Amino acid sequence: MTSARETLKSFVGSADPFDGPSDEVRTLQLEAARECFDEHRERIPLLRRRADDVGVKEIRAEADIVPLLFSHTSYKSYPLSYITGGHWDRLLRWYSTVSVVEPDEVDVEGVTDVDDWIARVAAAGHRVYITSGTSGKVSLLNTTTEDRDWLLKIMANLTCWPRPLPPERTRRGYILAPASGPLRSIDGFRMHADLFVKEGELRLLTEDPLRLSELMRSELLRKKMVEGTATAQEVKEFENASGGREEEMQAALDGLIDDIVENRAEPLLIAAMNNQQWALIQGMRSRGVPDGGFHPDSMVLAGGGNKNKVLPEDYMQQFADFYGDVRRVRSYGMTEMHGTCMSCEEGRYHVPAWIVPLILDEPGERLLNERGGVVEGRFAFLDLSMGGRWGGLITGDRVNVDFSACACGRTSPAVLPNITRYGDLGGEDKITCAATLDSYVRGMIQA
Repeated sequence: MTSARETLKSFVGSADPFDGPSDEVRTLQLEAARECFDEHRERIPLLRRRADDVGVKEIRAEADIVPLLFSHTSYKSYPLSYITGGHWDRLLRWYSTVSVVEPDEVDVEGVTDVDDWIARVAAAGHRVYITSGTSGKVSLLNTTTEDRDWLLKIMANLTCWPRPLPPERTRRGYILAPASGPLRSIDGFRMHADLFVKEGELRLLTEDPLRLSELMRSELLRKKMVEGTATAQEVKEFENASGGREEEMQAALDGLIDDIVENRAEPLLIAAMNNQQWALIQGMRSRGVPDGGFHPDSMVLAGGGNKNKVLPEDYMQQFADFYGDVRRVRSYGMTEMHGTCMSCEEGRYHVPAWIVPLILDEPGERLLNERGGVVEGRFAFLDLSMGGRWGGLITGDRVNVDFSACACGRTSPAVLPNITRYGDLGGEDKITCAATLDSYVRGMIQA
């Protein structure tokens, strides 16, 4: 018998995965939520502890999911000293409280740094993804082989939706990223290249891997510099290393820009995070490339939002103007979610059937979902496709979600494009459950 989860995941190969009968989808989602909860509470100690504490034994309604959601900070709740001090067994013990990984699955004997630790986790069949962290700490997110296979299936079926492209390798490709590393964006860009770029026609910003140890060391030193605790020698070494790296990356970027400009009359794939896309566009404009000067079958991938407002307010419109009528992936999502909310013809981001959208009040305590209307609040969700970890998460985003049928004709809930981070609204972004969840983790790893 096919499970509700598998039925919902089968929507990805349907004629329109965002237009299933809403009542049928909601019924399937609740059944799939029960399946996920029953499976994950047995393997993820943090979820089991939380469920016991709030008294949730079964998911009967969407409201039952809310107290079981993890905070977006839960995946960086480890003590930083576990990494800086090389306590790899303790880091693994923490990881096993928030993931389906068992400590005895991973051999940490002789681990030299956090990149080596990630490699050991990968050798046990679990891929670690990170999210950026300006505090020096990053989120560590567990995925399974099945999770990554599912991600590839989404890309093969939904790239450039609502006019999805067949996965044909007909383009010259450019990825403004390292050759490898624990970022889902790197894996995603490489998956797209495997689907859409001609063999031997892919160019990368650098053939070096992204090393988390170097990234964290740099961020920690930045933090010390801001706080005024960095030594003069540390500052000098940082500036020398940063200056040399910037020159190297600028030279690599200039080389990619020249190559793109020379070949823009043929179909291309150009993949980069938003800040890199901005630098790319400025470089091409300086070389005389006009708006819309690309082959219409080119594909442009971008993402990453506009954290800390480093890009102009109208950067998305400038991207659209510059690239013109190419195939663009327009979506709303995050590393913690498998499969993004894709933009329809009306510019609204439709939520796929395997994602349960949960709109909460600002503290993240009360469910505001209202079928048949627009709801403003904090975006949370339960990703029913997730195997490597519990897919329930409260984000830092303030959104408006329309639960009525869209003007495009589709019935799935849609996130409106006016998305804002609570942290950008002034004050400190606090989620009520975050401190409780962190205290659970501390208790479990210290027991």
